[in-house]
Amino acid sequence: MSESSHGREDDDSPHYSPFYCSNPSDQSDEEPLCWKIRKIERPDRLSALTDPLVLHILSYLRMKEVRRTVILSKRWRLLWTSAHNLVFRCTGKSHYSVTAFITSVDDTLLLSKPSKLNKFSVEFHYDKKLVKCVNKWMIFVHNKYVEELELYLMTRGSDNFYNLPQILYSNACFREMSLCNCNLVPKEGINWPSLKVLVIRYAELNSHIIDAICSGCPSLASLKFSMCYGVNLIKINSESVKKLVISGYWQQVHDELDDDDDTELIIDARNVTSLEIEGCFHKKIVVLQNVSALVHAKLDFYRKTDDYESDQSDFKIDEDMLRNLLELLGDVEKLSIGSWCLQVLNMIETKNSSFPRMRCKDLTLNSRLTDKELPGLAILLQSCPLVEVLNISEESPFEEYSVGWSFSWPTYEFSAKKYWISRPCWVLNLKTLRIDGSWIYESLYFEYLSTFLQAVLKNGLVLQKVILPSFTDRTWISPGHHTRVAETLLSFRRSSKDAVILFSG
Repeated sequence: MSESSHGREDDDSPHYSPFYCSNPSDQSDEEPLCWKIRKIERPDRLSALTDPLVLHILSYLRMKEVRRTVILSKRWRLLWTSAHNLVFRCTGKSHYSVTAFITSVDDTLLLSKPSKLNKFSVEFHYDKKLVKCVNKWMIFVHNKYVEELELYLMTRGSDNFYNLPQILYSNACFREMSLCNCNLVPKEGINWPSLKVLVIRYAELNSHIIDAICSGCPSLASLKFSMCYGVNLIKINSESVKKLVISGYWQQVHDELDDDDDTELIIDARNVTSLEIEGCFHKKIVVLQNVSALVHAKLDFYRKTDDYESDQSDFKIDEDMLRNLLELLGDVEKLSIGSWCLQVLNMIETKNSSFPRMRCKDLTLNSRLTDKELPGLAILLQSCPLVEVLNISEESPFEEYSVGWSFSWPTYEFSAKKYWISRPCWVLNLKTLRIDGSWIYESLYFEYLSTFLQAVLKNGLVLQKVILPSFTDRTWISPGHHTRVAETLLSFRRSSKDAVILFSG
């Protein structure tokens, strides 16, 4: 294959193309049809791009791809060394792959020209023997005044974590930082005055580290702890942090052997306005304190315990935990609930237990709403009579984790139609219902949801819009099924004269 077929635009050889002579005067008697070769000068559009534009394009690529761009244009062969975003990725685990990756990173850093970098990101399989290499990169980060640092070190076990070096704990340039399998061990506190976003994944925490983050990051607006461990209290004493995400709790081996692991994980967030709790917390009991400032809350987590199959005590723990959480979230305007929490609400609903009233006006359910979760929806609507917007989505990554499948659920066959007929509908203030994902048109889910839609249209006195996914989202749904679904929905009686059903992609 010729070089031109690979997209090279800087080739010095002339470009030729056949030219057909359609003019009769140009044709000889010997050759009624003739071909002439005409030289065509093609503009070198890649070389015509300005340096800032090229560097902007390169900022979206990993360094492996950036270095390959030298084949596109002669002028680019050194231009890539002026890139302000350095992104390195290595998925190989072998010694050869990691060694070659480290060499490549080192060579790139030696050739890097900018005095100040926007982003430095590295991801590879880390081992403690490589600590000097990573330390050298962190010195480079410090000297180049990097604004966004991403350090994803894939490793096995907490014993192999990387300790962030002392040179980085006082840095006025950091604006965003994301660390994975890295521990913070500052000797003299933290000073990141410009940092606005901090994400810490797989790390050991303690109260001193959390306090140091809160006191040393006066501009911090968003804080996320993902699969961290070592603390039973996450107290955010910060005036600036408005968004807090707690994504799971990493259970250590010694915790798995501990029979008394039903300890509380207390989240104290007095100035936080958006709180998200997601992921697996094993046997940890999530408790909230000082959350009166919250406007938005998301509960899309689950507890995982082997005791479900043998002891009902854990059901009581789950019910009490969720009830207490929702009581403290009674004043939030926007609430998101995941599949596992809906199943716990199902257990509460079957016991005809009372539930606290909430002022939520925007409710999102991250679940496909099967028979295990629909009763949870009913008790939520009962508790949130002011809801004006209801969103149903399938985006929860934790839907597969259920509450005691073989032990807790009643054996009767669930009837969605009878269920909604036998219960009052609490959608008197509902204005918009949105369902995302064409999964709702599958027979199993549509059976459950169609009766709910019928109840909403019948009882929604101020209902304005029911927004459903477009049929074109999934080609495997037959046109005949499209027609049946549309006819079913359009046949439902509507109490609101303004209610419309929209199909939106």
